[in-house]
Amino acid sequence: MNETVTKRFLLYFRLMLLVWILIANAVIHLTGMEYSWLIFLSNIMMFTLEGDVKDRLVTVELGGLVGLVAALLSISALTPVLGDFLGFILPLAVVLFILIILHPYAPKVLNNVGFAYLTVACIDTTALATHLPQFFITFIVGSILFNGVCVLLMKPAKALAVKSVQKENA
Repeated sequence: MNETVTKRFLLYFRLMLLVWILIANAVIHLTGMEYSWLIFLSNIMMFTLEGDVKDRLVTVELGGLVGLVAALLSISALTPVLGDFLGFILPLAVVLFILIILHPYAPKVLNNVGFAYLTVACIDTTALATHLPQFFITFIVGSILFNGVCVLLMKPAKALAVKSVQKENA
């Protein structure tokens, strides 16, 4: 894409994203869906990562899943044995060590997305433990659907940009 087409593409794509985000928020609000932050955090992460959009989508989905599983393990593994504080902080330390130190060896699954999901999910460990299936279903279905539509919007935005520049140059 030349510079004019790229600028036009970004404008159209951002406008489409704006409308899509508003539609998704309206549906979530009207349905009273809980834990929608799981969806929107994945979207923020997807557009802050570098590289091909399909690779970013995979990285976000795998990283987020690892983060949620890590949060689950952090709060459920040793809490019954060691109590609330040590049962939470020791597994959390191990998981953080794995995410941070082993990141270079498996960046698709051990990444900042997983770290973000781990951190945010651990803010309210009671909600995570109590509504575990809802957390995972919301994340997996919601983020794949929401981010998938975002990726699909790129094609019409690009076509519209090319068409508008060609029309302008004709």
